[in-house]
Amino acid sequence: MDWFTRARARWVQVNPESRSTHLNLEHDSAVGRFRPTSSCSRRRGAAAAALALLAVAAPASAQIAPDTPQAAPDAPKSPGEAARSLRELVDRYLAFRGGETFQALRTVHERVYVETPMSRRPGALWMDRDGRVRREIDGDGAPAIDVATADTAWRTGADGKAADSPGASERARRWALITFGDAFTGRGGAQVALAGTADVDDRSWSVVRITFGDADVYDALIDPTTGGLCCYRITEGGVQRMERLGGWRLVDGVRMPFVDVTTAGGDTAIQVAAVELNRPFDDGLFAPPAALAGVPPAQNVR
Repeated sequence: MDWFTRARARWVQVNPESRSTHLNLEHDSAVGRFRPTSSCSRRRGAAAAALALLAVAAPASAQIAPDTPQAAPDAPKSPGEAARSLRELVDRYLAFRGGETFQALRTVHERVYVETPMSRRPGALWMDRDGRVRREIDGDGAPAIDVATADTAWRTGADGKAADSPGASERARRWALITFGDAFTGRGGAQVALAGTADVDDRSWSVVRITFGDADVYDALIDPTTGGLCCYRITEGGVQRMERLGGWRLVDGVRMPFVDVTTAGGDTAIQVAAVELNRPFDDGLFAPPAALAGVPPAQNVR
């Protein structure tokens, strides 16, 4: 059984309501198809690609049925009615995630496996509500690391060399607002609106659209009845990616996804092996290497 068939079977297994028979994939020029040139470069390339796809900012192309207008059997909704519908849908989503326990969440630490067509590698994620993020993917030699905070952002490759990561701080801040639910209630400069419906896996989902005053768009596809979250459809820098979530489990009163299938150049499945919530983080996890310690914050923000 090839990798893609295994990933598809795993998705259906953790999402029995899904009846999708395939994932539509397109070439991602930013990440690139996996084209090994030697055994060494192939392993390093797989680790770098896996880290990029684990990162919340990794762009990719995805296919999805076009949005349809919000159903309006009678007259169009007034602004007040639309606001009430949005509030009710967001309330159902927050309740699905765990209600007040989810809204009080401060940190998430995950041990994961990142599987691409070429490799399956262990990794880890640290994220807090303030937008500090650290991701690691094991590779040959040093692990690939990607870190972003409000003050700096940097990454290292398999060679262990560190480099500045422009734009990552703002992307991490936005993703934390979405992950911890704050963006759904308009915090952190988020603008929230209903954006019709979208069809995924033979089901219709309500679209909650989150923007931050520029062209980037973050859509959450939510079950209008249960508040369950199907997917994120994200457009950053004019490039779209689709993340399908599944394997939901309660962890300390918070419902967390244990499977994330991201459509990208080679398709990536992230399986969560373990989750710790509200664990205090050592500030050293996010400290830049000595070579970047003097980089002004302005070079790291968008």
